Amino acid sequence: MKINFPILLLGLILAACASRIDTNVKPAYESKSQIPLNAASVLVKYDFNPTVKTPGTDHLFSRSLTQGVERWVNARLRPAGQFGIAQVTVRDASILELPDYQTPEKFEGRLDVKIALIDQRGTVIAQAEAKVKRAKTAPRNISEEERRDLTNVVVTEVINDLDKQMEEAILKMASGVPIYPSR
Repeated sequence: MKINFPILLLGLILAACASRIDTNVKPAYESKSQIPLNAASVLVKYDFNPTVKTPGTDHLFSRSLTQGVERWVNARLRPAGQFGIAQVTVRDASILELPDYQTPEKFEGRLDVKIALIDQRGTVIAQAEAKVKRAKTAPRNISEEERRDLTNVVVTEVINDLDKQMEEAILKMASGVPIYPSR
């Protein structure tokens, strides 16, 4: 049997490239300015039970979506009012490892977040919501380090999507309600 070395070499190169994970994804919100909200404080509340068994993987990695949400809140939302609170409710923040027989490793990040402006009487005066889902795949034989890198990419991309959706939702919310402090 004759072996065609150029084709064999091309196959090895493609296999090596397919197993690499692009870790150059950066949080897009870090370069943006804060969004001033007409509230005296911002509070993050968790209204879900994290998955601590398969298919959930949050407990396996140091960087979770809940930590990503907290970093996003601190970087993007600024209390700029005298009364009330901006309550950020995280209703889902999970990274699932999904079995897929065509693609060996598939990680899916899901995030469901609501921001409610609550006045000093406890009345919700405005709210914005975002639901984000993002998935990444990789070969089944990836190392633990590559799995961690893949999970970090999923977290970053989900938070970037959250930032985009929430910015739009807050602008829509602002059209009828004074969410920005008066100047």
